[in-house]
Amino acid sequence: MFRRRYHHGFGRKAREFFWPRMGFGRLARYLGHRVGRLPATPHAIAAGFASGAAVSMTPLLGLHFLLGFGIAWLARGSMLAAALGTVVGNPWTFPAIWYASYEIGCALTGMQPDHGSTRGLTLAFLMEQPWALLLPMLLGGALMGAVVWPATYMAVKWPVELYQRRRAERRALAARRREPAPTAPGTEDGP
Repeated sequence: MFRRRYHHGFGRKAREFFWPRMGFGRLARYLGHRVGRLPATPHAIAAGFASGAAVSMTPLLGLHFLLGFGIAWLARGSMLAAALGTVVGNPWTFPAIWYASYEIGCALTGMQPDHGSTRGLTLAFLMEQPWALLLPMLLGGALMGAVVWPATYMAVKWPVELYQRRRAERRALAARRREPAPTAPGTEDGP
């Protein structure tokens, strides 16, 4: 009853995962509405979203939600907003995030980014020495997360306050319109 009439194949599903049919602008507006309607204070929403965005800077893909929840809990933020904040790390942004975190981490540790040659980062090298890649990415990602958290918090808190205030005003106006008009004394119908 609730199934699609025409089933999409794997190719179309994969294409829409990387390039949504509705477009990125509509996806961003939907995400903005979703964040603004979360049942929390603007501080909690901004702290949660910033926590998810900050954790997205690390290379720990399977742990983004859990780490985001932990940081949101410490910052007294919304767990739902933390889950939505991890959207900052996505297939479009991960290559740039990982490259920047690796370069920053190499600069912090004093390691050579290319390990001496362009052939240095082979699968065999990474299997033998996983920390040669993971350590710089963790350090660089942590530093990037420390910068992203306050920037995201400031960028989210004010629009959420404005969105929630306007939404409350619209709801109050709609409630006043639904109320019956008051009657003047002595004009009631009755026996």
